[in-house]
Amino acid sequence: MSPSPWFFKNNSSVYNSMPLPSSHKLYSLIKEEQFDLLIITKPSLKYSLAAFLAGVKKFITPHNFYTSILADTPVKTEPGIKTEGLFINLLKPLFVYLFPAERKIFIDKREDEQAVKILKEAGLAEKDKFICLFPGAKTPHLNCDKDFYAKLNDKIALRRKNLKILLLMADKKDSHTVNEIFWRCIKKPAIIREVLGYDSLSAVIARSQGIIGGCALPAHIAAALGKKSIIFAPFKAEDFLDIPPASAIIKPKPQPCEGNCLKTCRAYCLKNITLTQTVEVFDKIFTQKSTPKKGIFNEERTFSLFNN
Repeated sequence: MSPSPWFFKNNSSVYNSMPLPSSHKLYSLIKEEQFDLLIITKPSLKYSLAAFLAGVKKFITPHNFYTSILADTPVKTEPGIKTEGLFINLLKPLFVYLFPAERKIFIDKREDEQAVKILKEAGLAEKDKFICLFPGAKTPHLNCDKDFYAKLNDKIALRRKNLKILLLMADKKDSHTVNEIFWRCIKKPAIIREVLGYDSLSAVIARSQGIIGGCALPAHIAAALGKKSIIFAPFKAEDFLDIPPASAIIKPKPQPCEGNCLKTCRAYCLKNITLTQTVEVFDKIFTQKSTPKKGIFNEERTFSLFNN
């Protein structure tokens, strides 16, 4: 049960996934299915009470005042522990360790075919190499401005002529922003002007070379797909994103926000991120070429022990 059950779809390790139910539905579900084990990853009085009354065989949950009474195995959490560490601690009472589950989204054939159609309508052929550019978070201080994205698009188009750019949005509220960025670009990118469902969005990102944008839903999808990423974030995004090694999180310089969003700005402002800095990171991640080592073979193709 998850707030995002679509994430587990097509995963061969998962038998079934469903949205988070009400406590009454959870109680009925436990009674009907007779589960052997229930692990609740956050302390919840209503879920703990439902599990206790339904008589689940083994019930593990993080420790607090209520769960210590209702759960048969409350687990004490260490302060500052990351989510992954908490989940490992919750599994320790089982004394069973299976193969570690991969944080991965599985795209089936139908979803991939649908993505090909969506990309074709946006002006991208099936064999085209492209990266996704998305404006990200809704609030201005959590994102770069429109001129920045437009200039970044033009810079990338100039440096990598064989790499196309797809401008997309993750929310209906982003439509005005995405359209305005598009018209500010000199070199027009491909654009998807509709909000894609989770399945279609995942399939489109799976076909891309990677993503550039704010720390929003597409960033999480790209991380789960193992795609190269450049993420703009004013907070410790590495605590929320398990991004691949060939990726980067760009943070602003440590100076307070000087904009008009002082009441809502709880971190450093992304308006301080420069285009030059971003292009340098882009070159390292998306245009890095592996240079052959010299000195292993000389001109006569004779092997040498010296790597000069």
